Amino acid sequence: MPRTLTTLTLTLAVLLGASALASAQTIRLSATLSGANETPALLTGAAGTAEVFVNLSTQVVTYRVDVFNMPTVTTAGHFHVGGPGLAGPVVVDLTPPAFSDDFSLQGTATASSLRARPEQGIRTWTDFVQALAGGQIYVNIHSTTNGGGEIRGQLVPDQQ
Repeated sequence: MPRTLTTLTLTLAVLLGASALASAQTIRLSATLSGANETPALLTGAAGTAEVFVNLSTQVVTYRVDVFNMPTVTTAGHFHVGGPGLAGPVVVDLTPPAFSDDFSLQGTATASSLRARPEQGIRTWTDFVQALAGGQIYVNIHSTTNGGGEIRGQLVPDQQ
């Protein structure tokens, strides 16, 4: 009996330790935004970068998008589901300022931000987080000149 209790206690300790380690895990993703990444590609002087952090325990997504040399007013920004070179639907709206030239966009997204896309396998926030961690989400910034998207960048997890 004492041996069974010891084994059970050790197993529980290992599981709790692994759970605590996983709950503190954060994934960092980044992207380079350009007109060449749009589908179809377009020529623009605009460019940008995106940095996204996913807290796996809280499921909160924190983002920062820096845009440079936007030639006309920004009309929208989104996370879209889709692999490199594939156009996909919006799954999370970002709220960029209605600016041209240089600006930064930052904020957080949670399950209430999701636009479910069951046809693309995004039914829940967990599906979105998994697609994000798997490199199947891109950032798209739209403008008055290019309503379908001025610059785009595929979010890729950093190698650890």
